[in-house]
Amino acid sequence: MLVSPHKLGSKARTSIARVEEGRDEAWVPAAVVAEILLLKELGRIAVGLPQLHRAFRDAPGLRFLPLDLSQLEEFVALTGIRDPFDRLIVSAARHLRASLLTRDASLEETGLVETIWS
Repeated sequence: MLVSPHKLGSKARTSIARVEEGRDEAWVPAAVVAEILLLKELGRIAVGLPQLHRAFRDAPGLRFLPLDLSQLEEFVALTGIRDPFDRLIVSAARHLRASLLTRDASLEETGLVETIWS
């Protein structure tokens, strides 16, 4: 697990455990990876590319989602989300018709995507 389990909501923790065990699949959008790398660069987190590579290798259900034009079609329609990373991440979730694992209440409040956390 890339983050401290005690910082996760119970539903988020359960979802991640299922992915790590290979019982479920989770997609990590390119925008999430880019944001992680920027946060590492700023010294706000310790996770970088080596840890991400290891996570993708070790968790059977973890998948990388490249950014494509269909996600960008969603992106241009989501003008109500100001943060560009949030907008790309919600676009990816909507493109996959998937729930979004996040503690960001503002994304849940948009009603644009189902969220998983507590």
